[in-house]
Amino acid sequence: MNTGKTFIGISIVIVGLLLAMMMRSPQKENNNQFVVGMMSGWAPFMSINSEGQYVGFDVDVAQEIAKRMNKELIVQDLGALASCFVALEQGKIDAIMSDLDITEKRRNMLNMIYYTGDDTTSFDLVFWGNIPKEIKSMEDLRNFSDAVICVESGSAQEKFLDNYDFVNKKRMNSLVDIVLDLRFGKSLAAIVEPRIAARLKRQNPELQLLPVQLPPAFQVFGCGIAINKNNSGLTDDVTRVVAEMIADKTMKKLEQKWQLEE
Repeated sequence: MNTGKTFIGISIVIVGLLLAMMMRSPQKENNNQFVVGMMSGWAPFMSINSEGQYVGFDVDVAQEIAKRMNKELIVQDLGALASCFVALEQGKIDAIMSDLDITEKRRNMLNMIYYTGDDTTSFDLVFWGNIPKEIKSMEDLRNFSDAVICVESGSAQEKFLDNYDFVNKKRMNSLVDIVLDLRFGKSLAAIVEPRIAARLKRQNPELQLLPVQLPPAFQVFGCGIAINKNNSGLTDDVTRVVAEMIADKTMKKLEQKWQLEE
């Protein structure tokens, strides 16, 4: 018996098994838990209070869903949406809840369960004072070669503007910066989603809004709870519970609590 070859053979098998274990996606161990990936710093949907606790609309909704499914809620703060998607794919979490827009693309990739929010089929061009009479649509901005349109960095609106190479895009870090930019005439307009635009106008009556229609790829159909398409059982359970919460007005009460209504 060649013990050297035998040892090498056993070593290869062991290494192979270890690699297979490392490559296999870690799974959630406790089926009595409802593990949800979120992002803190996203008030009023999810943030961390002074006592280090997760709070927000999505936290409350997830807690109620878990309660009605007789499960323990585990919230994982994954920091970024990309991390949430990876964790969901690997089975480390059951669902994603983070003010997640339901889009055509996401519907194709994931089970998206509607729970709050309105459809968005347009964005608003926001002007300070008056809307130039020459501007009726995005295409009319071609006639303003030196005009600047400000947009929140990393938003869906920024991606939308990428379709218009004649637009001079200015990325801003916050809505406060956008309003100040418009007020002092540094930009011709800003582009934001209608719900935010309506809120800004209530705070700043000088703002004027011009809706611009969105192509299907950019339309949003409320906020959804994302679940892996392979997890049909959980999808059915969450869909049923969310429908109950909407029907018995629990969802409405939570929206009012966290001031989501316009």
